[in-house]
Amino acid sequence: MNIIQQLYLKSVKHKLAKSFKPLGLRNKDSYFVSVPIESKDFLRTLPFLAGLRKLGSVILLAPETLAPFIRLFKPDLFNAVYWVKMPRVLTREFDDLKRELKNYQCDWLIELNQKANLALPSLVSVEKRIAYYNSKHFPYYNILVKNGINALMNFFNISDVNPSKLFKLSKLELRQLAKSLPNLHPMVYVNTSNVSQFVKPEGDEWSGSIVLHEKNTTSVNDCLKKLYLCDAYYGLDDEFCEMARIFNKRIIKS
Repeated sequence: MNIIQQLYLKSVKHKLAKSFKPLGLRNKDSYFVSVPIESKDFLRTLPFLAGLRKLGSVILLAPETLAPFIRLFKPDLFNAVYWVKMPRVLTREFDDLKRELKNYQCDWLIELNQKANLALPSLVSVEKRIAYYNSKHFPYYNILVKNGINALMNFFNISDVNPSKLFKLSKLELRQLAKSLPNLHPMVYVNTSNVSQFVKPEGDEWSGSIVLHEKNTTSVNDCLKKLYLCDAYYGLDDEFCEMARIFNKRIIKS
């Protein structure tokens, strides 16, 4: 953030430091949610997002890198707005986003990144703005919570929701994909940074067949569908490991 952007944020600070109506959730409130930038962190918020969707409509503000995950959600669940460069005031990208969002009416702004983007309250005009606790976030965000996503779930009175129910995978595509996979079950999805150097560990846990995935070489869409068809997961503790947990796959420790 350059010095001009910093001065601009200071200039709007007093406008945001005003009281708001007493807190309370109404039926079918609308929520504008800035999701975590990192894929693994984003996936960990899915129980919260699924529960929030039951309370009203949800618009996701997300980096383009998360699009492959979001596009596998059921189509009627969320609206999604993507950015390539981090939204910063006084930039063309920020102005383009603001024009795109001008027709959306929101009751809440929720920032799920630990380091809140202080530009977002200037992007959408929302009275109730939530972020994780940091004294520097106020008054840009006027509701600050501690203890992470669990505190947010308590704040909105959200019960635990199975995040796998957010996804809609085409049965036809899964059947076609299954034909290219080994027939021997259980199938273990192996996520490695280098397929050529992978050595199959010994042990009873490895009975069955292996589906190899080399990180960053295959589309996320295909990877997630293969993972869905497998029975267990072995490899890096990354976004694919998180998806294995969401799909309730057995995690074999590497």
